[in-house]
Amino acid sequence: MITILMAVYNGERYLKEQLESIRMQDYSEWRLIVRDDCSSDKSVQILEDFASRVANEVKVYINKPAYGNAKGNFARLLNDASDAEYIMFSDQDDVWKRDKLSICMDKMKELEEKYGSSIPLLVHSDVEVASENMEVISSSMFSYSGIRREATLEQLLLQNNVTGCTMLFNQPLCNGIAPFAGNPNVIMHDYFAALYAKIFGRTAFINKPLVSYRQHGSNSVGAKASRSPLYLFKRLMDGKKAYKEAVIASVNQARYFLQIYGDTMSEKSLFIEFAMIIRYTGICRMTCFERAEFFISTKSWKKGLARKIMQVLWG
Repeated sequence: MITILMAVYNGERYLKEQLESIRMQDYSEWRLIVRDDCSSDKSVQILEDFASRVANEVKVYINKPAYGNAKGNFARLLNDASDAEYIMFSDQDDVWKRDKLSICMDKMKELEEKYGSSIPLLVHSDVEVASENMEVISSSMFSYSGIRREATLEQLLLQNNVTGCTMLFNQPLCNGIAPFAGNPNVIMHDYFAALYAKIFGRTAFINKPLVSYRQHGSNSVGAKASRSPLYLFKRLMDGKKAYKEAVIASVNQARYFLQIYGDTMSEKSLFIEFAMIIRYTGICRMTCFERAEFFISTKSWKKGLARKIMQVLWG
């Protein structure tokens, strides 16, 4: 059984379409848990109507008080799913391909056959980037945003490559991150899940878009057109301050990871991984030459010339 976790806030414009794409999945063994963050529109009515029309279990909770952000809402949902065998995140405004659940479960079963089911396992896929009206902008977010499809730990510490709405993961991963995913030092819940799976478990990538990722003005994160001159110009105009803030956030997340999981890493003899995270947390104190050496030796360059220049000069 797959437990789908959906965070909702004022989602009435696109919510019905996403719920319908879940209902139409060719894999029927799912249940849906939703947390509405005190929406002022008709989101709750839409959810309750959906719950009354489907045979699958649908639970709708209303946060009181509101968390005020998607990360906090999803973190609470992770705790709601402590008994779930398999877990997926769902945004309120995307559209899932009809075979998303079945393809992800097939890949999960492959991981279980190879590594067992007692360790954290995570499956994720590509997505197609779509406009507000669901016109396809790019068939691959990884190509569109200039992000690696698969990343080493060194690369992941610097930049997340796992899109939350594509993830399927198991109970050991859920229970490992649930108490901590909402902490201010965590950048986003999906990023934290990716780090945990990379260090303590196994991940697998499906090189196929299983979600139509809708781009609109209210996206919490959104896909970035990394090859666009306008995007590169904006990044340069944002300048050193914005870039440094992003690097500092990743360093704080890495330090927090060691704070809560450092002893476990030592117990499991993950000394190389431990040392790498320690080294990464000192990146803000490095000179330009030291940073360049770090990125070269760890092969943790970001994709794209402009990003590499910013890495060395600013972060």
